[in-house]
Amino acid sequence: MWTLLFSSSRQAWRRLTQPPDQLAAERRRSFEIMAEIFLLASIVQLAAAPVIYLSGHVGLGHANLLCVVGYAVALILHRRLFVAVALALKMGFFLSFVTYGVVISASGSTLIYYLLFAEVELMLSDLRRRAKILATVALIALSLAVIHTPFAHYVAGSTSGVDTLLSDLGLVLIFVMLCIVITRALTITDRHEHRYRLDATHDSLTLVLNRRAIFERASACWKSGRSFVVLLLDADHFKEVNDNHGHTAGDAVLHHLAGILRDALRDDDHIGRVGGEEFLILLPDVGQEETRKVAARIREHLAAHPCQFDGLSLPVTLSMGFARSREGRQLRDVIELADRRLYAAKSNGRNQVVGEGHTRSESSLNAARLAQGAERALNTDLY
Repeated sequence: MWTLLFSSSRQAWRRLTQPPDQLAAERRRSFEIMAEIFLLASIVQLAAAPVIYLSGHVGLGHANLLCVVGYAVALILHRRLFVAVALALKMGFFLSFVTYGVVISASGSTLIYYLLFAEVELMLSDLRRRAKILATVALIALSLAVIHTPFAHYVAGSTSGVDTLLSDLGLVLIFVMLCIVITRALTITDRHEHRYRLDATHDSLTLVLNRRAIFERASACWKSGRSFVVLLLDADHFKEVNDNHGHTAGDAVLHHLAGILRDALRDDDHIGRVGGEEFLILLPDVGQEETRKVAARIREHLAAHPCQFDGLSLPVTLSMGFARSREGRQLRDVIELADRRLYAAKSNGRNQVVGEGHTRSESSLNAARLAQGAERALNTDLY
């Protein structure tokens, strides 16, 4: 029973904190951290509710439960990517609750600990750096105001003006150091994460997306219901380049080809290497005619700018096949159809584009390889 309860709780936790598929990779970490903070804060304050009520502070207990409701609303907003609004709501409820508690207990110095926690929470959020700095200044001002109010148990005249100034300066420095240290830690980890993410998602030779990454983009489009075109292309007679000029020349041709493809695409398009000399291009929100124009632009650009290697010109042509997302019941159907049309382009003489027909042809071995490779890459079925 306990095992089942623990397993269910863990699955619910993961569902509530898991970033949406459409969220950019560099924002997913911050999203998950803040979602867990919202959940953890809710659990802690729910656990504290009986203690508060038993202590006789009924008003504070009601405020505590209201705070939990506010956290739940903030989490909903956060999951809908209203990140700044969610954080402002959460911190507003949190600071109002602890301020009310401090007034009741007449211990203003206690509030400083809560404000320091709010500073950490603020620094871990996905707000812009300028917003974090401004919010930090506001928390510093609030902390100094709390220290110098009567309920802070501050006794005027008990310390000199210099001691008071040094105490205030120390408090300010704590906030500043927290701001700097956490900001720098996030900056450093972001830089390393970006480098590792590039290594994990990009082909080292051509610098385009690797097989797993391009299939993840295609899967995200499919799951969101967004229309797209899968354009498969293959370099014609590429083996002859390797045989006649060596594999270094072949690598140079692939690198050059990837550059030609990148220059011909829009910012919203994606390109990945899915085989030795085979590339997959994902074209969101385009139709058949627009795809043919893209293919023609690629072929014209490649013909006008052949790869130059060791003083040699190494011209390469491309065979292409494409399929629209609405032509398949599953993503793998679309990929297999695009591959059948690519195979038809190569069989009919190469250096051409096929985007129609072949819907009832037998799947090629390469199409099966692509579909199976996509499933392995995504570790799931292609819906």
